Amino acid sequence: MRKIFLILGAVLGILVAAGIFLFLQLNRPTVTEVPVAIIDIPAGTVLKPELFRVARMANLDQQTAAKWVTLADWSLAGNKVATSDIRAGFPIAKTQIDPESSILMETRLSAALTGTNEYYLVVPTGPDEVGNYIQPGDRIDLIINVGGGGGGALTLPPLKEGEQEGEADLSAGTDITQTIPPPVTKLVVQNMTILRIDRDKAQSSSSASSNTQQSQQTTPALGNVKRLYFKVDRDQLEVLSFVLNNGNPRIAVRAANGSQDALPTDGVTWDDFARWFYAQRDNRADGAKPFTPISPYEPPNADQ
Repeated sequence: MRKIFLILGAVLGILVAAGIFLFLQLNRPTVTEVPVAIIDIPAGTVLKPELFRVARMANLDQQTAAKWVTLADWSLAGNKVATSDIRAGFPIAKTQIDPESSILMETRLSAALTGTNEYYLVVPTGPDEVGNYIQPGDRIDLIINVGGGGGGALTLPPLKEGEQEGEADLSAGTDITQTIPPPVTKLVVQNMTILRIDRDKAQSSSSASSNTQQSQQTTPALGNVKRLYFKVDRDQLEVLSFVLNNGNPRIAVRAANGSQDALPTDGVTWDDFARWFYAQRDNRADGAKPFTPISPYEPPNADQ
């Protein structure tokens, strides 16, 4: 009988130990190892292990972990290019990686060009022109402003007397020379993709406490934009060269989810602006009306 009790006691002891072990295992936190940026990493940087440290995160929910690059997923990010800035202390979102990018892009940006009729153009710029919230992958348009401080008028193809613009018959009749005096503003090249952005080196800022007079280091911001690299095709090269060397070019950033269509535009001349100005100034039911509104603007009572 004593032997039976000893056996039962041993079995119960094993069951209790197994229960405690299972309880501890079930309540032990699940640890996920996640690469976290050591410094601010600008968009366009090739992602390498030395730019990150490994953070151990307990009980990271699966929905969040699926959107981040974990240590187990590092092959997805290693030697790929970041498509947006990664701030110090943050992990890499999978949406911040260009899966088609090559490590060659770090030293040879032409590797980002896949078409035989593609080029990239380098344009100096600054935060006063494009701001600091622009990223590789954004699409831009280029506007030229000509005149305003002198310069000759634009001469258009001649029209015959009595004909409408765009319907000229050059075979006979009296030539009518059309000129458009400066200033002139025109959207000339549309939907160019930014491949890379060069920035100045970030400057760390510090602030002193009024009570302790101790300097406290703050998180450094990314440096100012100083140079854009954007993709163009052969047909755009000469137009871009003209725009960048004549007049006053300006860059406009397109909506990230906007249309990629390159639609023709009217442009704006001084006469257009003056007509719009006076129409707006005296836009009453019994006042002056504009001749042809600047598209897409349609003033009230334009049909009267």
